[in-house]
Parts: sequence; C-alpha cells; structure tokens
Amino acid sequence: MFVTGANSGIGFEISRALSRQGASVTMACRNPQKCFAAVDKIRNEEGYSGAPLRPLIMDVSDLSSVQKAAGAYLMDRKKPLDMLFLNAGIFSTEHENDTTAKIPTSKDGIEKVFATNVVGHHLLYRLLEPTLQNSTMARVVVTSSVASINWLPPYALPWRFGDTSPLIPATLEELNAVVLPSLLRPYALYGRSKLAQVAWVKALTRRLGKESTIYVNSAHPGVVQTNMINAYESKMKGEMPSFLSSVLIDMHLYLLNLINWSAKEGALTELYLGVATDEIQRNNVRGRYFHPQAVEVSHPYADNEELQESVWTLCEELVKSKIYW
Repeated sequence: MFVTGANSGIGFEISRALSRQGASVTMACRNPQKCFAAVDKIRNEEGYSGAPLRPLIMDVSDLSSVQKAAGAYLMDRKKPLDMLFLNAGIFSTEHENDTTAKIPTSKDGIEKVFATNVVGHHLLYRLLEPTLQNSTMARVVVTSSVASINWLPPYALPWRFGDTSPLIPATLEELNAVVLPSLLRPYALYGRSKLAQVAWVKALTRRLGKESTIYVNSAHPGVVQTNMINAYESKMKGEMPSFLSSVLIDMHLYLLNLINWSAKEGALTELYLGVATDEIQRNNVRGRYFHPQAVEVSHPYADNEELQESVWTLCEELVKSKIYW
C-alpha cells in the first residue's frame, strides 16, 4: 500500500489502520523528520502488527521529487501494488494582498495548489501504473472535497464576478492567470483543484475500461480538523486586526473543534474504497465520487466529459518530460 501525505491527518490514519491489519505500507511525506516520526509512532503503538512500514520522502508539488521517489519505490518493490491513496494536499499558499500579483507557483512553474493536489498525483499514478496493473485488483483512492461543489458556481458567485471561463483552465498560462481578492483566492484555487481530482478519476476510469483490474474512485472525507485547516486558520488570524482575531477567529476555531470530525473518522470513506473488495467488485465501483460515510454522490460538474478530457490532457502535457516510457 502507498499513501501520500501520510505523516498526519487522514493519510496517517489510513496508514495506521491498514498497518494494524497487517498491510505493508509505504508512507510518502514531504518532511523527512515528520515522516520518520510518523512511522515510529505507528511502530511503537500497541496495535502495530509488525508488517513492513516504510518512510518515503516526496514533495508531491515537485515533479522531480515525485519522479525520484517513484523510481526508488519501484526499485525496492517486489510485489504488485494493491492500494494507492492519493491523499496529500494543500489548501492555500502564501499569497499576496495585491490582486494584480501573480499567484504562487511550484518549482515547475505550475499554480502551487493545482500542482500539489492534482499534477503531482497524476505523475505518481502514471509512474506506478505498471505495478498497479500487476495486481489482481488494485484500488486507487483520491482524497477530494465537497469544495469541488460548493466553492464553485453557482454557489460561489461572489468571487466569479461574471467570469464565464471554464471551471478548470485548459492551458498552463490560463491556470496561472487567476486574479482574485486575496481573501477569496484560496477558496477558488482549492475548489477547482478538488473538482479536477474528481474529473481526473472519471477520465482515468474511462481510459482503463470496464474490465480493468484497477478501480479508481474519489471521496470527500467530511469536515475534518487536520493540520491543513489549522495552518490556514492560524494564517488568517495573523492577518486580521487583533480585536477581530480574538472575537471572530478564536470563536470560529472553537466551534470547528466542537463539530468537525477527527482525522480517524475522516479516513473511513477512503478506507472503505480501499478494502471493501467484494463490494467494489460486485457493484463495479469505479470512477465514482463518495461522501461520508461511503455514500455515493452524483457530482454536478465532474460528469462533464469535455472537462474530464481537458483535465487529463493538461496533466499529461505538464508531466510528459518526467515519464520514463
């Protein structure tokens, strides 16, 4: 099993749960110290099964890092890959208050949120696809979000300001050209990256065909209190006037902690899509989108085949120099 973003949150809970059941787990993380600490934490817990648990350093926003990590994994891999959890992601990056400034980009010159949440995972899948094909039944699970629906039109019209362009741009130039007020920008960029993930799942499923041994699905884990959300809330608190911070942000954080699910609860839908093999095979669960807990939902935007093909083609264009074959 291979999990990205595995050192904390949902990725850590997926790794922990499956490791306790005897699965061999590769935990891919960006930060070496946090990655090794997460591995050690699981190994030292009472429920640890003793199954192989390996750290792998990989920055999913950096295509060279993804290529290097995938190469190292394949060199060391003796068996087919049965489960691939494309879970790593970011909500926002440091963004300028000047709305005319260019948005942050990755080392490869790709808008940073899209590079992290979508393009890096596309490359990882493409590089690991042969070992997934060698499995008798491989499951690929993408951690998406309800933001793919409610942070896009018609629900988020305030930030669109009459913009009629495609929900997901078809070229790198258009992807990097978004100009929005700084407080709204993270929601827009995150929402479109999460929509792209669901569209990507559907595009890949169509390419694999109905008889493929690879089952690819996406899921919204629920409103989960993770490090990603905590970091953004802290950033927002630092940018607001102190009196607003103490009254509004602190109250908001308090309420979130009361109503949000834990990462352990948030991992349940993804775990279902990874381990419920009999039901997945019997019901031919592929190319679908789920809400917690394990409830299939019809996505209002991602079923558009033109959008699916646009996302896939853009990703292919952006990673083509990093694919071995």
